[in-house]
Amino acid sequence: MKKTILCLALMLISQAGSLFAQDGNYSAEYRANQNRSKTDKTFNIWTLHINLRDIVQLKDAKMTLEMQNITDFENFKKLDSILMNFMKDIAFYKDSLDMQAAGHVRIDYVISPEYSFKKIRFKKYYPDGDIYINRSGETSKLKLEQDTIHIIVEKLLHKSKCAIPYNIQATFVLDNYTDVDKIIADRAELHRILDTLEKENRTKQTDKPHRYPEMTIVYNPYFFGPNSFIKRKGVDAGNLSLIHDHDYINFNANVGAGVVLNTVAPFAEFGASLISQWLRGTRTYSFYKMFASSYYFFERDAAGNISVKDNWFINASVGTNWEKAAPGWVGHNADFGVGYLVSQKGNYFKSTTFKVFTDIRLANGINLSPEFIFTNNFKQIYPGISLKVF
Repeated sequence: MKKTILCLALMLISQAGSLFAQDGNYSAEYRANQNRSKTDKTFNIWTLHINLRDIVQLKDAKMTLEMQNITDFENFKKLDSILMNFMKDIAFYKDSLDMQAAGHVRIDYVISPEYSFKKIRFKKYYPDGDIYINRSGETSKLKLEQDTIHIIVEKLLHKSKCAIPYNIQATFVLDNYTDVDKIIADRAELHRILDTLEKENRTKQTDKPHRYPEMTIVYNPYFFGPNSFIKRKGVDAGNLSLIHDHDYINFNANVGAGVVLNTVAPFAEFGASLISQWLRGTRTYSFYKMFASSYYFFERDAAGNISVKDNWFINASVGTNWEKAAPGWVGHNADFGVGYLVSQKGNYFKSTTFKVFTDIRLANGINLSPEFIFTNNFKQIYPGISLKVF
């Protein structure tokens, strides 16, 4: 009795969203789900159970995988075999489906590891009027809308000796449902795509039990370019923030002032950064930077003339830029780098000179750069700090 009560409580909690990483009004969503008909629950998966959505442009179709957890990929490892069984099971209805010469059809195919039979539903949509095409004097009916196939797998989430039901789904949009045969014939490519998707979905977070970050992947395996693979945060295609776009080079320059050996000196730098937008869900990105920088010291000789002593460093750094201030760190940006003195004037630095530094973005256009300078062949070490604006 206690186990039954516990299982019911866990089922309600999971359907309310506590076991599924989703946002929104759980109680309203739960009531809406409870009010759905049995047919609707059977052939339409509950969106609050979808945490991973992969959209793939195949050669002759679009495929969408909707899952609750990374382990659900196991059910799609033999998707070609599932599609073969699907075509066998609906062969009996072929004549009825082919009557829709100009319309389109939605086919729902529900399978479960718990039983051997399948649930199948056909929804036929007739065209808005008769549509024809005339080609070289021959007239035939024209089909404009595509067919849709939903492969639904009923699953159980095992939690505290309870089995909580949920569904996952593979959707195919094709010119004609019989084009599934082309997907089956190219099964090696289908397996490669599925393996790639599983690898791209696997993160430290998705590997943790009952912690499923919402993610969408858009993949075009036949387009070789920077946007062939795009990750996005969330599973709502209408409101997604970009996770990974493509790398690009950014040129920049800064000016400011630094304190070196108790002397305030104007400061300038210029260089290039390789921007890599990888960090998930925000405009956060990592970057790699190469740049030249100089301190300008002003000296007056015995005649009262002012001369400029510029000392140039070549620097390299790597860092991260956060959309919001990172917890446990000051500011929106942090990078760590090293510099080597290549041009020396005056007596401010001696012999071989290096420096190590970090840049902290306090606000847009304002950076603070603490540093340690090692000079005179590492015999002298002293701190410095620069304030940069751009």
